[in-house]
Amino acid sequence: MTEKIKLTEEEQVLWNKISFESDLYQPSLDAIRDSIKPAYELSKSLLIRKAIPLVRKKYFTEPEYNIKGRGKSRKEVFELNGTKGEEILKHPHFHKYLQYFILGPALSSEVIQEFDSLVTKNKPITSSDQESLCILARNQVKKYYLNPKIVSEEYFKLCLELNLNLSMARVVRDTVNRMKK
Repeated sequence: MTEKIKLTEEEQVLWNKISFESDLYQPSLDAIRDSIKPAYELSKSLLIRKAIPLVRKKYFTEPEYNIKGRGKSRKEVFELNGTKGEEILKHPHFHKYLQYFILGPALSSEVIQEFDSLVTKNKPITSSDQESLCILARNQVKKYYLNPKIVSEEYFKLCLELNLNLSMARVVRDTVNRMKK
């Protein structure tokens, strides 16, 4: 099951200083600017202590995890746009990745638990389970009034975190993404 990274006391202080964008909150330019240094310091700390789960790192560094990247990883997109090395950690657009690194998929605990239960019940997951996973995801989007265009990527992350293969994670993501709002 997906879990939030346990932060040290110092990391928690840094976390509390970061203004993250959400569906309900758009931070001001000042809040974003004030978040850059604590986000950078928190990112460095997590990297030094190797606290970021491998699957979350791969989401950022592996090209095949980025459907919109035209063969480039999210990290490579930053680099192509002129932001390299530690400067990536200081970029305001990196904040959403830091948030994912720490919290995991942005889905409610109910959604995650229901999905995890189906995966656990059907282990080992095979291609014959794909349809039931897609049906559950569609039903959850309707049941919890989720925006399919936003949560489709979160379902992709969830599938990866539950050790489903990349192609199955893509099918679930694409199924949710094709839903009408």
